[in-house]
Amino acid sequence: MVCQTRSNLTERIKEISANSLEDMKTILPIFFVAVFVSTLLELYVPEEIIFTLLGKNLLLAIPLATVAGIILPIPRYATYPIAYALFDKGAGVGVIFSLISGEVILGSLERDVMEFKFFGWKSYVLRLGLCTAFVIMGGFLIEILA
Repeated sequence: MVCQTRSNLTERIKEISANSLEDMKTILPIFFVAVFVSTLLELYVPEEIIFTLLGKNLLLAIPLATVAGIILPIPRYATYPIAYALFDKGAGVGVIFSLISGEVILGSLERDVMEFKFFGWKSYVLRLGLCTAFVIMGGFLIEILA
């Protein structure tokens, strides 16, 4: 009985390791691209451009960051290096909040498809609109409080 348990444990560890390596094949290239983009932003994008787009005019910067976060085709863990590079260049805390929170609005494709299937397009559009509005308001609130 102990041998079966050890054998079962060994098989389980092999399965977990194989699944982890498979996930790593997906995650590492995306993370590499995100770090590459953030490094390019940090090294080659002048601070004046960042200030123009994401710093001085918060009425434009926060909604722009929210929409950018929504439409960026990268997963959550890849948004953080880009957000840090923008913050390091001088983007405000509210702008960074809006970028990261905007990225979370749509979430995963599977979840969105299931929501659309079970609750319909009206629910989906309503959630998207409300979440966008609340993220923008949250960005302004964070900027005021920070």
